[in-house]
Amino acid sequence: MSELIGLFGGTFDPVHNGHLGAVEQAASHLPFSQIHWLLSARPPHKTSVNTDVEHRFAMLQLALAGHQQFVADDHEVQRPNKSYTVDTVEFFKQQFPRASLIVIIGADSLMSLPSWHRYPELLDMSNWLVLRRPGYPIEVPSELSDRFVSSADELLQYNAGRIWCFEHTDINISSTRLRHELETAPGPLAHDFLPSAVLAYIREHQLYKIPNMNPEQIKDQVVEALENIKAQDIKVIDIADISDFADYMVVASGTSDTHVKALAREASDSLRRQGVKPLNEDGADVGEWVLVDFGDVVLHVMRPEVRQYYDLEKLWDEDVRALVKKHREQEDA
Repeated sequence: MSELIGLFGGTFDPVHNGHLGAVEQAASHLPFSQIHWLLSARPPHKTSVNTDVEHRFAMLQLALAGHQQFVADDHEVQRPNKSYTVDTVEFFKQQFPRASLIVIIGADSLMSLPSWHRYPELLDMSNWLVLRRPGYPIEVPSELSDRFVSSADELLQYNAGRIWCFEHTDINISSTRLRHELETAPGPLAHDFLPSAVLAYIREHQLYKIPNMNPEQIKDQVVEALENIKAQDIKVIDIADISDFADYMVVASGTSDTHVKALAREASDSLRRQGVKPLNEDGADVGEWVLVDFGDVVLHVMRPEVRQYYDLEKLWDEDVRALVKKHREQEDA
C-alpha cells in the first residue's frame, strides 16, 4: 500500500481539543503516515480572521507538539493570495507523487464543497474524510450522494473521489464558542477544551481580549487550589504596601512531605491552566518546604514543624510592618 497522507486545513482561531480529538479518533481507523495541519492565512470562504497568522501558527505548533504523526504546516501561509484547497492538493501530489491523499474537512464544509474553486477537478484528486460533530446532522449535496463509502476499509479501496463520514467523535466544541468565552475571561470551556500551552500563549499575548489575572485573582486561585486538597492553616498576608516584590504572601501547611509537594503542585497546575506560569519553584525535590513564586503572589507550603521553626508570619506581623512602612515613608520624604 502507498503512503497515506492527510491534509487538514483551517484557520485554527484558536486550535482546540475538539480539532485534536476528532482527528486523532479518525486517524485511529486509517494508516496515516502523516497528517498535515494546514493553516489558512486568507481562506476564500471567510471575510476576516480574528487573530494574526503568526499567533495562530504558533498556537498550532504548541498544540501539535508531542504528536509525532501531526505536522504544523505553513505552506498555505506562504502564498501571497487566497488559499484554495485545489492548489494545496496539487502541491502535495507533486511533492509526494506515490502517496495517496485524504483531505479532512468538517461536516459544515461538506454542504459548500460543490462551490469550492475548481470543484469537479478537486473532488477527483484525493479521497475525503468528513468529521461529523456530535449532535449535528449532515446535509449531503445531491451531486455527492454517490461518492460516499460506508467504512474506512472501503475508502482505502479507492485512489480518489470517495468520501467517508466519520461519525464517532465525542468532543463538541467550536472555535467561535471559545472566542466568545475568551472575550471576557477563561471559564470552564477554555480550561477544558484548549491545550494548556495554547491557553498560556493566549494569555501571554493578550489574544481574544483575554485579561491578565490581577494579584487578588491569583491569590484567590492559590487559596482555592490549596483548599481543594486539604491544606492546613492557610494564611494570606497583604504585603503590597511594604514590599517591592509581591502584593500577597500565602502560607499553608501540609501533613507530610508528600502532602506539601502535592499542595504546591496543585496551586501551580491550577494557575498554569489559567495561563499564569510560576516564575520560580523551589524545594519540591525535598518537600518539607516548597516556595512557588507567581510574581505578585508568593506561596510557601511547609510541614507544621518547619513552619513553626522559621515563623515566616512573624516577619510580617504588625510591629514589623509598621517599622518597614515608617522607614519607607522616611526614605520617600
